[in-house]
This record gives sequence, structure tokens and C-alpha cells, in this order.
Amino acid sequence: MYDRGLATRLHELTAAFYDLEETRMFGGLAYMMNGHICFALWDDYLVIRIGSESANKLVDNDPHARPFDLAGKTMKGWVMIAADALGEDHDLQNYIDIAMIFTSTLPQKTAKQAPKKH
Repeated sequence: MYDRGLATRLHELTAAFYDLEETRMFGGLAYMMNGHICFALWDDYLVIRIGSESANKLVDNDPHARPFDLAGKTMKGWVMIAADALGEDHDLQNYIDIAMIFTSTLPQKTAKQAPKKH
């Protein structure tokens, strides 16, 4: 489950970005860019994909940020942002901007083709 109010705010903030696709995933809400998850809502957190180096720096310097732990496994390059850091739209926008900048550097994912039958 995820915070529906935060989901509404995210939808409003990202509506102008044609390259983001909103989709339900793992009980949360994910925003895809170039076929990659860029950021997501999961439980009471905003989860952002920003790469390992940036993730380490953000966790070290932002008291609202922590490594994204999914079922006991830390996901490198991903950070969970606590809801209390997202009260203002400009704060929410700053976090999603960081994720969008990083994800835009990743190569476009293409759909996997089915193997050819001989």
C-alpha cells in the first residue's frame, strides 16, 4: 500500500513529463523512464533511484534518507525518503528531479523478444 495523497501530488508534479509512465508495482506505485523504474511510492516512503555514489552521499547527509531495503536485501543505488521530508511540493520535486536526472542517463530498455522457433 502507498500514501494516496502523496500519489496525487506526484501525479500533479509529473503530469508534464511525457517520458514518465505511472504503473502499479509490488503493492506500490512506480514511475518508469526509458523502461527503468525512476522513483516509486512504497509504504510511507518515496523510493528514488540515483546510483550508488549519489545514494551513499544522500544517506550520509540527509536525515530523512536511508538505503532501500527490500525484504532484507539492500538495493544499491536506491534510497528511501521518509514521508516527513515530503511535506512541501518543492521538497518532493527536488527528490524526484535527482532520480529523473540519474535515470535519464540509463540506456533505453527494449522489450525482450521471444526466441525464434526453428
